[in-house]
Amino acid sequence: MKKIAYLMLLGLILSILVIFSAFASDLKEKSKIGSSASEISGTISDKLTNEPLAGVEIKLMDTNIIVYTDFDGKFAIKDVKPGAYAIMVNYISYQDIVENIQTKPGNTTTVKLKLKSVDK
Repeated sequence: MKKIAYLMLLGLILSILVIFSAFASDLKEKSKIGSSASEISGTISDKLTNEPLAGVEIKLMDTNIIVYTDFDGKFAIKDVKPGAYAIMVNYISYQDIVENIQTKPGNTTTVKLKLKSVDK
């Protein structure tokens, strides 16, 4: 009976080690990806008044990524592959703009854009 309990305990320990090893390997892969990923962040404001604009749409061209500015006119796009991108900024009653940017591995690219009102 003691041998069976001992073998069961040994099997449990081995199972835990295998699961932990697989989990650690997965975390290692994710950390490699995460450390090379970039971030694009910035602020959008009115060109004339310099007031931040909330709810502005920022689209990372040639991707499905769309984010919106918060109440302070700030936005962030996380986990972006390093490379060259164009971001399109769209807001009602303002002229659309397209800004070309370059992201580097593990860095945050910061943009500060000012939108011009259509009627001004």
